[in-house]
Amino acid sequence: MISKTHLPVLLIAASLLSAVGWAQPARLAPSCSNATLQGAYGFLITGTNTGNPIAIVGQILADGKGGLTGTETVSDNGGTFETTPVTGTYSIGSKCAGTAAITPKGGTAANYNLTVLPGKKVQLVSADSGTVQSGLLQAQGGSCSLTGVSGAYGIQQTGEVVGQGPLVFGGEIVLHANGLISGIRWGSVNGVISSGESISGAYKVDKTCYGGAMVSISNGALTFYNLQVVRGEHAVLFLPTEPGTVASGSWER
Repeated sequence: MISKTHLPVLLIAASLLSAVGWAQPARLAPSCSNATLQGAYGFLITGTNTGNPIAIVGQILADGKGGLTGTETVSDNGGTFETTPVTGTYSIGSKCAGTAAITPKGGTAANYNLTVLPGKKVQLVSADSGTVQSGLLQAQGGSCSLTGVSGAYGIQQTGEVVGQGPLVFGGEIVLHANGLISGIRWGSVNGVISSGESISGAYKVDKTCYGGAMVSISNGALTFYNLQVVRGEHAVLFLPTEPGTVASGSWER
């Protein structure tokens, strides 16, 4: 029940809201086509495939006419496959929603529903039965180099150690212009907390914004990472190829 004390205040507020008419700024209706999706994009997809954890990182080139070419690396239930060429098709409607089919060489097509976002980003969700997967395409924004990529990044990593449980890591990683890596991370694997772990290693990036890294945690064994530089050298998508682990994430600055 509304008290008599509060009733006048509520009436005044209602009167003010009625006067402004819930005014909202005018926005142009979105308008997209196949030409909206054009150029090089890095992508990261995570989820499950027939109940098993999966992560996919890659690079796709959209021709603006509905055609796709590129490469992808898949980590499926703890097994990592070699980087594989892919081809595909896509269709974007005027309301900026669409579909895509991406086929790895020698494999079967993976189908996705798409939403094109401002800032040259595309959200995607798998449309294949037996999968629970989603991801994001981000424009790469021109050529890349060690000098352009160098700097300090925040770490965001999630995934699973197969047979053990989920993992999550944060921290800071520094990509040096001479190709070396340093940093520190903290996180949890199935609830076991770690902190202050040192990061060291080396990395390389080519002009197409594709790269790789060898990373050691606390001077342990080296793990190879597939890298895709996006957002004009302001973020890096990564997929470690560590056996028994399905993990991926991004370095952001």
